[in-house]
Amino acid sequence: MEPVKPEDWKIDVEFKNKLKLEEAKFIFEEAEKAFNDSIETSAKILDRNSSLLQLVAGILVGLVAYSIGKWEKSSYLDSLLITAISGIIYFFCLGLFFIFPNIKPTEYILPGTQPKKLFVEAIFNTPDDTRPLLLYMIKITNLQQAITFNRDINDQRWKFYKRSLNFLFYSPIILIVIYLLSNWLSK
Repeated sequence: MEPVKPEDWKIDVEFKNKLKLEEAKFIFEEAEKAFNDSIETSAKILDRNSSLLQLVAGILVGLVAYSIGKWEKSSYLDSLLITAISGIIYFFCLGLFFIFPNIKPTEYILPGTQPKKLFVEAIFNTPDDTRPLLLYMIKITNLQQAITFNRDINDQRWKFYKRSLNFLFYSPIILIVIYLLSNWLSK
């Protein structure tokens, strides 16, 4: 997955001039809720992919054990063994290319604003009565960037998860086709 960059969203000048402190507090609270949702969604994606990886790993272990047992008994590459080996390759690729990238550590923008963004001359050169409003606007802007960044990452991770589910759902059909083809070619 390719990392995304946060957009440079800014509060429109017209809105800055009209914004009141109570409105800024409300917008900030709503932005915090949206931000927290993006972090919670990340945890959900990780949980679901971890469960999916456990399922695929179980299938892989079963297919490997079956293949080894079948090979030791007959040392003959029959349709069932070809299907099992194909299944091993299929599920290994599914886990490696679709599920594993989704459980690797992912870079998210975390909560909070760095002090270096708040201790700037522009803030402290404003009148005392407008300073809280300005601080809220900075926090709102930073939260919007974090929300956009985190949601873009989550969207990419959901796509990988959905693809994984599709590959898992269609795996019996693919394995049946492989079995039928190998059975037909061996006759």
